[in-house]
Amino acid sequence: MPRIIMGNGKSQAINKFKKNKLSDLSYLLIDLDDEEKQKETQLTELDLKDQEDIVFFMIQEMEAWFISQPKILDQYYKEKISTKLPKTNPKKIKDPVAILENLTRKTKKGKYHKVRHGTSLLELLNAGDLKSSFEEFNRMVSEISKG
Repeated sequence: MPRIIMGNGKSQAINKFKKNKLSDLSYLLIDLDDEEKQKETQLTELDLKDQEDIVFFMIQEMEAWFISQPKILDQYYKEKISTKLPKTNPKKIKDPVAILENLTRKTKKGKYHKVRHGTSLLELLNAGDLKSSFEEFNRMVSEISKG
């Protein structure tokens, strides 16, 4: 398993990646915060074009991954969150964080929090389903498998 170093937000994660490249097997995984077609623009704006083979985006955000597998939300929050989710492609949801915050506000675990809840939810995700739903995730797995 790769060692994960979390950043407190996108810019901090990028700064850590650029300053502390730990080995030839370092990768950066960040939210795109935009439509998939904006990936190239983001790479250029974030000065990551030279590392594009080892930079991967969660489209739009990590929370879209959770929404794409609604049963993990039900399992984690022990409530039927899935029945209240929008019936659209998770990649097209403009603000998946806001949706999760709103739907979980009154749960026993409390309102969704990216770090507090996100890391636990990541562990529940089915990688095979992510590979088939998110091309960028599939690309990341393929690249890491080469290492």
